[in-house]
Amino acid sequence: MKRVLFITFLCAFVFLMSFGTCKAQQSGYGGEQEYGDSVQPRDIDTLIPEMDAPAELWLFVEDYRFVTGKMIHLTLQLIWKLGVSVDVEEFNTVDLSPFSIEKVTVGERQIFNNDSDFSVITYILSLPDDAEMGIYTVPAFFISYTDEANKSSGQVQTSTMALKKVPILVETELDRDVIDIGDALKYTLTIWHEKYVQILEENMKQLNLSPFDLRDFRINEEAEGKLKKTTIEYELSIYELPDKSENFEIPSMPVLYCDERESSVRQGEEAKSPETQSIGTPAIPVLINSLLKRIDVPLERAKGPLVYSTKDIYLRSHLPVIMGIVIIVALGANEIKKLVYRMSAIIRERMAMSPLAHAERLEGLIAAFDSEVGDDELRQSIVIIDCTLRGFLGALKEMRRDVVRSVTTAKLIDMIRDQKMAEEIVGAADSVLISFDGVIFGDINRDAIKKAMDGVQEILKEAKRRSYY
Repeated sequence: MKRVLFITFLCAFVFLMSFGTCKAQQSGYGGEQEYGDSVQPRDIDTLIPEMDAPAELWLFVEDYRFVTGKMIHLTLQLIWKLGVSVDVEEFNTVDLSPFSIEKVTVGERQIFNNDSDFSVITYILSLPDDAEMGIYTVPAFFISYTDEANKSSGQVQTSTMALKKVPILVETELDRDVIDIGDALKYTLTIWHEKYVQILEENMKQLNLSPFDLRDFRINEEAEGKLKKTTIEYELSIYELPDKSENFEIPSMPVLYCDERESSVRQGEEAKSPETQSIGTPAIPVLINSLLKRIDVPLERAKGPLVYSTKDIYLRSHLPVIMGIVIIVALGANEIKKLVYRMSAIIRERMAMSPLAHAERLEGLIAAFDSEVGDDELRQSIVIIDCTLRGFLGALKEMRRDVVRSVTTAKLIDMIRDQKMAEEIVGAADSVLISFDGVIFGDINRDAIKKAMDGVQEILKEAKRRSYY
């Protein structure tokens, strides 16, 4: 019955917790997804157009713009027809001056369309930190191949690529691209720039981000190596939808900056103000959950995100937790009490079976023994002492009590002798138990009884001297 009650209360507790969580927690987009990370299924065949040459090299770069200290990730896609072998080791020896090659990774060979092979080679390039701003060209290079089918050989050439070193680079990050009305949206701008570049921070807070409302604005600037890193965090939200249907997006934002080195240039007697320059960020589309009801939405702009009262918070979240704890403590305390009782009974039983307990009981029986009583009472006392002595001998060697009481005297003596007990104790126990058997099953000899009781005391003294208990 208690288990049924426990399961019932536990189910009710889980239900209340789930219901309270659904009511008290604002709805939000459950998954973590960076803008641009969604991948649409594509047919891999469309990635490889028809080839005329035995081998082709395609060159790609992650970003054509780079700043001081940042690595450049250059990707080569090598495609060659079946029957053509390409010397991929030459990728490790190419010269890409003025760029330095930090690392080369040659991908595994892959087969497409049953008539061509495909491999991806990745270069990590760097440029000296003292290089001037401007355009730098990744030079073309040649890779050798052998066409075994046509018994010919040749070289495949890459195209040149222009990269530009700039004083400022902007990275954008959006924590999610699907939101509900009233949800908070975190939009982060990470600006890497030279130390002489000054970001006009006061203009960044005044930008128009319509249809989104700006709830919070934070900016942080720190130095990283030879660059400065300026992080601008916008916390945005949307509280109403326009009447007409349109695609929502975070608009392109201009990042204004100036070159502080220009402030030292003078024309005549007047200082020339540094020229304000701008770099734009791409617009990012955001999806609004259209399944939400549009009731009282315009009021959300005035009162902000939905906030639950303290009473609702306690009823929906704190109270179920407290009730669950009380139920668990109430049921658990009863089970713990039963467990402690069982453990204490086991401990008491083990203590009763210990050699010390048997020895104390034997000493008490010897002290209370009276050899002048009647034959029946004397025989009964001998039976009790005999059982206690057998239990003591068995406890010394951790033998079960029912075993030592059920076996014959000769068998018991053989058992304790096999357990490597001291011969003095074994011999004395043999003599005492034989005397007790004679009294229990035969005539009473009071002199023999007195001698046997002295033997019991000798057994106790010898066992204690040998630290058996």
